Amino acid sequence: MGVGLISGPERPGRHLPRRDDPIGSLTGGLCERLRLRPALGGTIRGRGSRVDALTFAATVERAAAGLSHRGMCFSDVVGILAPVSPERLLATYTVMSVGGRALPLSTSSDLETQGAILAETDARLLLVTADLAPTALELAERSRVRQVIAFGDALGTTPFDELLRPSPDGSGYHPSRGLFDNGILGYERTSDGVLATLYPHSDLMGRFSLLRDRLALSADDVVAVDERGDEPTRVALVALALWTGACVVAGADAPLPEGRRVTVLCEPDPVRVAHPAPGSGH
Repeated sequence: MGVGLISGPERPGRHLPRRDDPIGSLTGGLCERLRLRPALGGTIRGRGSRVDALTFAATVERAAAGLSHRGMCFSDVVGILAPVSPERLLATYTVMSVGGRALPLSTSSDLETQGAILAETDARLLLVTADLAPTALELAERSRVRQVIAFGDALGTTPFDELLRPSPDGSGYHPSRGLFDNGILGYERTSDGVLATLYPHSDLMGRFSLLRDRLALSADDVVAVDERGDEPTRVALVALALWTGACVVAGADAPLPEGRRVTVLCEPDPVRVAHPAPGSGH
């Protein structure tokens, strides 16, 4: 729940909350950190979109509250159907912030495999980009999914923006309250059917810490992620970039910040490919 820093005995009551590490989920405490340290100022970019890290983190918290008010419980599995993009990352962090288990579906998986893993994990909710809504609705017919929430307008779906509305009863919710029973579900097809593997919070935090030590990211870095690499590492790397204040470009068609180049790639193991020019901005 953060570390209380007392500024000195002569100044009682001056407490400065600080979080240098995720708590409860990979974005637990990120919004608070960015509010307290606006100079970090990272961004996340996709094809035709750009959002600052603080807005992204605040959206995760608001959407997590929206899922909680809709009855989502700890350990619930939520499917995510989207290419590697800010929307896929937003959905994944949101689910984990409520204590849920995110199940990002590979867009290259066939419909039968996607439907089988949704049924196997008893997923009842699916987050999807609008262009893949028809596929999501068909998957709902093949599984126990009862609601499809789309980024954008798509017939037969609930708009993601509805999750961002204030609670109807005015109750508050803070998704950084130590929800450790969360994680990411990976899957593969075997001779015995589809096999799901849970990567829990402890695993994700281990990757986060390992990448922090190995890459030594700074706010001047540009981190690029695409379909290459495994999902848990990609999600940990992006979270690290957001905590550091680096720029993230998500997806093969995501444009780079003007005048800057990629310094860290996730291909499939994250690697530094260049060093940034100091003070290059976002």
